[in-house]
Amino acid sequence: MDFESPEVMKDFPGLYVSDANKKGNNDSDYSDDVDKVTKKELLIGKRKDKKDKKDKERGYAALEGESSPDESCDAKSPSKSKKSKPFKFSSKSKEKREKSRDKDVIEKKKDKDKKSEKKTDKDKKTEKKERKMKHGDEFPDIADKLPIFGVPLDIAIERSRCHDGIDIPYPVRACVNYLQAFGYNFEGVYKISGSKSKAIQIKKMFNNREAVNLNEYDVPTVTSLLKLYLREMPDSVLTNELLIRFEEAGAILNIGTREKHLKILVENLPLHNKLLLSWLLLHFDYIICNERLNKTSLQNLVTTMSPVLRMTTRLLTALLYHCHVLFPDTIIKPYVPPITSSSELPFDSELIEEELKKQESLLSQIHMEIHSGFISKSREELMWEVQRMITQLKVIIQNNGL
Repeated sequence: MDFESPEVMKDFPGLYVSDANKKGNNDSDYSDDVDKVTKKELLIGKRKDKKDKKDKERGYAALEGESSPDESCDAKSPSKSKKSKPFKFSSKSKEKREKSRDKDVIEKKKDKDKKSEKKTDKDKKTEKKERKMKHGDEFPDIADKLPIFGVPLDIAIERSRCHDGIDIPYPVRACVNYLQAFGYNFEGVYKISGSKSKAIQIKKMFNNREAVNLNEYDVPTVTSLLKLYLREMPDSVLTNELLIRFEEAGAILNIGTREKHLKILVENLPLHNKLLLSWLLLHFDYIICNERLNKTSLQNLVTTMSPVLRMTTRLLTALLYHCHVLFPDTIIKPYVPPITSSSELPFDSELIEEELKKQESLLSQIHMEIHSGFISKSREELMWEVQRMITQLKVIIQNNGL
């Protein structure tokens, strides 16, 4: 009889109840045991992981030689372990330092290469300039070495000569001629200030020996340019030596006595100062005589120009009052520059002689610049052109038997 067959179990159910219960109890006991085992294993695994981490940290410290007995003691105590600094891996830091050093070395080399390149570029530029200087393609800044503004009167005349024999600096002559033609009827002449930037620009053009056409500018700009030149003169028009004596003579109340003293002082002036003073005074007198048109009175002009000329209003008023007596032979003439190759040659004997003097004066000025070391290609071409003009004029004189 098979006791484990299902038919026997159905006939005798009481015999198998206890066995089933036992099996169920054994299964539940086994599951509980499994749960307990897994929890224990997890706890033990965590502890092992912590121990392994500690052992690794101690091992790294021992390998790097950074641990000490005191530090090991501190690591054991929990209070000190909180304050202890984290370990630094010197191997990585060393690598970073080496990389940074390599970068610094590379950057320094680059900077040196750049500096050397800049130096070589500068050397090349200087060499090119020197070569061009030899061939006459370029020239040093003549405005810095041989300026016209801000130098003594004699030097200014030598550097910017009017080639018709009137020894006045060309910028002053150009301004006076322009104002004589267009300023006498301009309302507010000398009272209205012009553009300072334009005046400085024209000054640079004069200093650079560039062609200047004042007809392209307005009256206030030209008056500002004339004021700029007179202000930048290192010495007074009356000279610093005679200025006090001029002031004393201008303070004399008696007209005859004042005129006499002023005549004596004017005759003691250098020739160039005397000529420049005569042109300025006669020009100012012409402006005042046209007060009805330009609305500039004697008082207006004296107030404006006396500080520019570095004299008192009383002295300037006295000089204007006696200007025709002090300078009876002075005539303000417009300047006619030397002719160029594109213009026609004169055939009148007097005009030919005048033109020859102008061309020779211009040639001497160009030679002076060449000897000073300042010559451009355009200036050199002008020199050859002037020499051709001189030979042509001399040929005309010989053919006409002049």
